[in-house]
Amino acid sequence: MPAGPDSGYVVRRTQTGAKTDTPLIEIPQTINIITADQIRNQGAQTLGEALRYSAGVAPETYGAASQFDSYVQLRGFKADLFLDGMRLPDGSASTDWATAVVEPYGLERVEILRGPSGALYGQSSPGGIVNMVSKRPTATPLREVQIQTGSFSRLQGAFDFGGPVDPGGQVLYRFTGLVRQSQTQVDFMHDDRLFLAPALTFRPSEATTLTVLGQYLRDRNGHTSFNYLPSSGTLFPNPVNGRLPFNRYAGEPGFDRFDRDQAMIGYALDHRFNDAVSFSQGVRFTETDVYLRALNRNGELLPDNRTLNRAAFRIDATARTLTVDNRLVARFDTGALRHTALIGLDYRNEQTTYNVGRGLAPPIDIFNPTYGLAVADPGINFQTKSASLRQLGLYAQDQIKLGNWVATLSGRYDWASVAARTTTVATQARSTVHNDSGAFTGRAGLSYVFDNGLAPYVSYSTSFQPTAETDFFGQVFRPLTSRQYEAGIKYQPAGVNASFNAAVFDIRQQNTLTADADPSHPFARVQLGEVSVRGFDAEARMSLGQGWGLIASYAYLDHKVTRSSVAAEIGRRLAATPVHQASLWADYTVQSGGLAGLTVGAGLRYVGNTTDPSNTVAIPPHLLVDASLHYDLGNASPRLAGARLSVTAKNLFDTYYVSQCGNVPGCSLGSRRTVLATLTYRW
Repeated sequence: MPAGPDSGYVVRRTQTGAKTDTPLIEIPQTINIITADQIRNQGAQTLGEALRYSAGVAPETYGAASQFDSYVQLRGFKADLFLDGMRLPDGSASTDWATAVVEPYGLERVEILRGPSGALYGQSSPGGIVNMVSKRPTATPLREVQIQTGSFSRLQGAFDFGGPVDPGGQVLYRFTGLVRQSQTQVDFMHDDRLFLAPALTFRPSEATTLTVLGQYLRDRNGHTSFNYLPSSGTLFPNPVNGRLPFNRYAGEPGFDRFDRDQAMIGYALDHRFNDAVSFSQGVRFTETDVYLRALNRNGELLPDNRTLNRAAFRIDATARTLTVDNRLVARFDTGALRHTALIGLDYRNEQTTYNVGRGLAPPIDIFNPTYGLAVADPGINFQTKSASLRQLGLYAQDQIKLGNWVATLSGRYDWASVAARTTTVATQARSTVHNDSGAFTGRAGLSYVFDNGLAPYVSYSTSFQPTAETDFFGQVFRPLTSRQYEAGIKYQPAGVNASFNAAVFDIRQQNTLTADADPSHPFARVQLGEVSVRGFDAEARMSLGQGWGLIASYAYLDHKVTRSSVAAEIGRRLAATPVHQASLWADYTVQSGGLAGLTVGAGLRYVGNTTDPSNTVAIPPHLLVDASLHYDLGNASPRLAGARLSVTAKNLFDTYYVSQCGNVPGCSLGSRRTVLATLTYRW
């Protein structure tokens, strides 16, 4: 998936915004790109950490519970995650427990496309998509080894090798890997990972390239149950026992487990018929298996203000997904009009299973816990569910240039089929749901690119999301639909390695599900809801001369429920979604003298106040400070050429904060101070 360059903090071209190699400034939607240099300089260890300095992005909702790194919000809605332009399994047919995750060390960059993107990517969130781009084989030799240690007894080793296999350079390879053994800020919980990613590129001719990409990831983490702790002692001061510490663990170390095994295999084929016409095909099969066994907080504290009831649960979840995307691009002129036309056909088949068990568990004194209590494995005694989602999409786009004007017209039709079968284990009662749906989505945008690098634009885009849920009478709900109006301006000044963008937007999501107001239909839902998100976001990225780098962002979101069958829900804010959010990162590399090669960086992250789903409690804002030091050891001695020492600190002042709270008052604590030292050697 070519784009770049990826050095520094500024990228000028992308494929994510149009599925063609297009200058960023010509895309009529907000798109920002996190480069490999940013990931490295800020010391990001998860996708959430890589997204921390992006406008309007709310990552790490569950705080220190890194198992849920895939939960990211864009413009108030859960984002869809893509890898190399194809959707990752998200369990949308039945369960998100088997959602695929991605190791940042295996990435070249992360691209964020904000707003509905159904015209190119099919069923998708109104907030946008996060597309991650894998490391690819290189034509020049690459050799890198890395060792890392730091907070929570962390020990990690990594390697990244690449280059030509044969003298003629027709076969290239890349082999990236990582192994980690680490504890976490939560007692008894681990963050152990094995990651291997081999890749081969075959270039039989100048016109054809085939890249085969594989990946295996294994996590053995234990489980933090969303890192949920009672609100009394986290969000609110406990009247008797004070505040719970960052490291408090509500489970049982001999019982809790979280095992994830994930494998991917696929290829990217690119063929250029001539200078005007090219074809690309992407194929990937992904399997994710999750075994989870844990104790869950069961309600609030008892009247003694220290005893917490718990329940045992077990989940076995699997997702198997085949994704295929075919694209044909033609560049041609009709009179004064220059066209880049795209036609594509993609297919997705996702099969999921979700088996659940529940059981009893002893309570715990959460302020003075005693562990080692016996807990029986409940087995799969509650519910089993299997589901399938099949989607076929035909899409087309024309990017038309007339002088400085750029018009983008995109349209797509999707056929989607969702089926699910649920069995209640105790009674063996079965229910089956099947829903076939189709939807047209589109995007229309217009930009004017001034010669000085200024580009105002307007756009309109839509998306849809099918569902397998049913109402009280067993009728399957219609797909959720979304639309967005956006107007913005982009600026890439000539002669300066910098990029600026700002946009206002209005998103409406219709057909959202709300509680059934009929008292004779308890626990049922109806499809009468609508959500509105209006706002403004802006981002600046600069990699300037004299060693300076800068990333700044701000986002404002006015979000609320505008229609519901329950009157009390109208006007409610969206959960875990700040109204104001801002960040600033700056670093400087000493250019000469005895400290030449030393890079000093620091960042501020502000997240405004949020609320729980029922809007009954307010989560206070927080301001966090990050810092980094990097030194090219080759400046100290020629014998150390290629070696780099890095020290990064996140939440430098160990600020205590709550990241989010659920409906039944239980809250997730944020990530505490984490200091990592990394030694990298390239030759």
